Amino acid sequence: MKKIIIAAMALTCATAVFSADTVTSENIVGYNKAVTTTGLQILGTAFLTGNDTPPGVFGDSLPVGSKIFAYNGAGYDSSEFKAGFGGVTFWDNETLNIGQAVGYWVDVPSGTQTNIISGDVETVDNVTNSITVGLQLLSYPYPVARTVPELGFTPSVGDKIFVYNGTGYDSSEFKAGFGGVTFWDNTTLTIEVGVGFWYDSVGSTNWVVARPFTP
Repeated sequence: MKKIIIAAMALTCATAVFSADTVTSENIVGYNKAVTTTGLQILGTAFLTGNDTPPGVFGDSLPVGSKIFAYNGAGYDSSEFKAGFGGVTFWDNETLNIGQAVGYWVDVPSGTQTNIISGDVETVDNVTNSITVGLQLLSYPYPVARTVPELGFTPSVGDKIFVYNGTGYDSSEFKAGFGGVTFWDNTTLTIEVGVGFWYDSVGSTNWVVARPFTP
């Protein structure tokens, strides 16, 4: 079932492209530029926006017809950007959570646009999130690019990370080698700022992320 979920999304995502520029921050305020193009991409919100919903994170920066899908463990909760009477635009689900540490799909019907995602930079020493058995869509809670070993997971053998690259997935698996030594088999796989990723977990645990910078 897990493979089916990932494969099904990949088949519909062949035209997706995503890029993230370097985060700029002053004191505790920062932003990143998320360039979205026609199709699906997996994003994440790397800042404390004060309103972790589609209208709070994206406002009206996406074209009408854009959709956001947040994975809930069994399927997707969604929100669509629509045009109403008199040309008024609105998100039809204004309470969808796309905040810190959450990964989510963004489906853009056409065009390319730069979306400024901004907010306060998280400065607490640690951010803790629950990891459940199976697939979940996540994002790194601090605005810093991280390789897989730097993400701070406490993995079990068999855990996997999948990063969508626009046509398929780049992945890394936590394996056991000779003498019981454990390791991620792709240590250079990098989660860029504002990018979401799949985590497929063998067991339930906590993801304790230590702040990777001095505020």
